[in-house]
Amino acid sequence: MGKRKAAPTPPENRFILHRFNGDEVYRFKSAIMFTYSADPVMLSFEVEADCDAISRCEDTAELGMAPKAAVDVELPDFNLDQLVGRKFSIPGTKTDAEDSCKSLFYYCEHEPLRKNKITVVSRRGDLFWLRWTAETKDVIYYDGSKPPTKVEIEGEFLFVTDVKKWFAEH
Repeated sequence: MGKRKAAPTPPENRFILHRFNGDEVYRFKSAIMFTYSADPVMLSFEVEADCDAISRCEDTAELGMAPKAAVDVELPDFNLDQLVGRKFSIPGTKTDAEDSCKSLFYYCEHEPLRKNKITVVSRRGDLFWLRWTAETKDVIYYDGSKPPTKVEIEGEFLFVTDVKKWFAEH
């Protein structure tokens, strides 16, 4: 009998912060997508990194923080079966004075998440592989004295149908 090939190992989820002084690399703790509202439909993407970082920058090593990102996309209609291949561009706020609740980044504080580009790459059941890039202020220098942090997120997001139940359990 011939040997069966093992299924290829899927790439690992990554949440990377490209900072002025190096890269911080994390695995996902959780990553979900869900819809709310009906007219228009709001498609929400939320990802939280694991505190056990793969690598941190020297200036944040002792903090033990983990980044989170959340973005809402307003859609005229929604079809889960037509998500693969879709690309979303969410500019976020232009100034810090604007309400950024639909596009946020969390680390020590919450800050606007800008220049979001999200691509739905593939699907396996309720799991969607996404590529997401964005930028935000540096994670500990909020005064604008450092260049923006480039955010790179890639991995599987679970599409959650009962979001209230999911949040209650997690």
